[in-house]
Amino acid sequence: MRVILPLFATAAMMPPLPALAAALAAFQTALADPQRAQRRILADILAANCGTLYGRRHGFARISCYEDFARAVPVAAYEDLRPLIERTAAGGRGLLTAEAVVCFEETGGSTGGAKPVPYTESLYVAFRRAVLPWLADLRRRRPQAFVGRLFFIVSPAARERTHTEGGIPLGSGSDLDYFGTETAAALAPRTLFLPELLSAQTAQEWQFACAKLLLGAPDLSFVSLWSPTMLLLFLHTMQTRQDELLPHIADPRRRAALARALSRDIPDTRAIWPQLDTVSCWTSHTAAAPAAALQKRLPHVFVEGKGLLATEFAGSIPFSPPERPSENGGGRFSDGLLPLLAVNSHFYEFHGANGIVPVWQTRAGEDYRLIVTTQGGLYRYDTGDHVRVHALRGGVPQIEFVGRGGLSSDLCGEKLNEAFVRAAMEKVSPDLPEAALLQGVQADPPYYRLLCAGRAWAQNPAWAARLDDALGGNPQYAYARRTGQLAALRLHFCADPQAYAAGFFRAEQRFAVRKIPLLLPPVAEDGEAV
Repeated sequence: MRVILPLFATAAMMPPLPALAAALAAFQTALADPQRAQRRILADILAANCGTLYGRRHGFARISCYEDFARAVPVAAYEDLRPLIERTAAGGRGLLTAEAVVCFEETGGSTGGAKPVPYTESLYVAFRRAVLPWLADLRRRRPQAFVGRLFFIVSPAARERTHTEGGIPLGSGSDLDYFGTETAAALAPRTLFLPELLSAQTAQEWQFACAKLLLGAPDLSFVSLWSPTMLLLFLHTMQTRQDELLPHIADPRRRAALARALSRDIPDTRAIWPQLDTVSCWTSHTAAAPAAALQKRLPHVFVEGKGLLATEFAGSIPFSPPERPSENGGGRFSDGLLPLLAVNSHFYEFHGANGIVPVWQTRAGEDYRLIVTTQGGLYRYDTGDHVRVHALRGGVPQIEFVGRGGLSSDLCGEKLNEAFVRAAMEKVSPDLPEAALLQGVQADPPYYRLLCAGRAWAQNPAWAARLDDALGGNPQYAYARRTGQLAALRLHFCADPQAYAAGFFRAEQRFAVRKIPLLLPPVAEDGEAV
């Protein structure tokens, strides 16, 4: 999912935004009666799409309640829906949604690498019902985050394709579409932006442009991006390329202050951005280690973890009830907020040990796999995302993302699974899956290494380059490589990869009762498991 556009601000506090207040009120109404909110969303989606090909196949018009829906409509993986999605991309209409598809976004995680996801205007509205309450609540909890300039990362590299076969755009052209017209108009004048951020370029060029932009904003107060590794990369670029960057700073006093701050072994980020109050990024799962490293680099800044947001759906948002006092001290890794289900965005189901249940039948303390029905034509879509319901607040689950089914590695959003890795290896050589294993390494920046049993494999760098290119068939992996979030794949000789891998798994796998996967759990650069 592309991240929301950077923002630009004057020194004054952001003025009141009626759309944020309205979205917050609607979200709080849904929190008060989640079952009613969820049943209404389901009824609206089914009524709007009962005349589609998919709706006729599954009798949407005859469904009158959730129980009917669960009986009539099967749980679907992406591959089950791919034929109709591809026909839609080729120009077909009325297949999954009655509403026109305004654009496609691409995500990864399937055996085919790229997964085009259809977006309708109603799907954008559903995303806003999560994004705007989060922004309103954050503004309430962290008012100083909105007194200066705000920066949300923007997709840096041009796409190889701009339209589908049927002429539908890939991407909306503006990430501010997630905010809606009114809020986007209020935020646009605050946008930190350079034209080169949108042009095709190398990762180093893009990092340099972002570093220059951020160094030129002494009143930066808020940063929002997905992976914490990205901001770490910017800080690294600022320090290692300061001789090139500082001449772009027009104010001599600012230039001198930056030179002092960047000359230290660890840059003085408080001197670089004295008003920086909040950074929003992933802080859990495989992002926990780089988020902790980022917090050390920004000791004066509040680092808030994002909820579960994906290209296909909005899952949860950090949200604090009005009655809960905010802790406004700086330098904390989190204020303990557990993301709350975005209960009025889509229709959600939870697949647990006792089967599939709707929101109002979830139980605290249990693990589930999330299933969503969206306004973009994904019906009972198995996200593969495993979540833990830590608590129920008024019947609304507070959830934590704990991993992906079938997904073995995700260092910074690339979402590699074993089936895709096998296909990529076979593109390099049919024998490679039997001779090597792939493993992520948490480093600065992170990278993947190919553990090779034969020295002939390990000593031929061409194999690494070819596999790196093949893994680029996953758009998230390609994006992470282009932006420098992931370093190039490396070769690593390992006399017995299976024996090495066995140490990561349970006894039955160590004794070869179960097959060792091609994609191993990630390790730190020093070899410790993460």
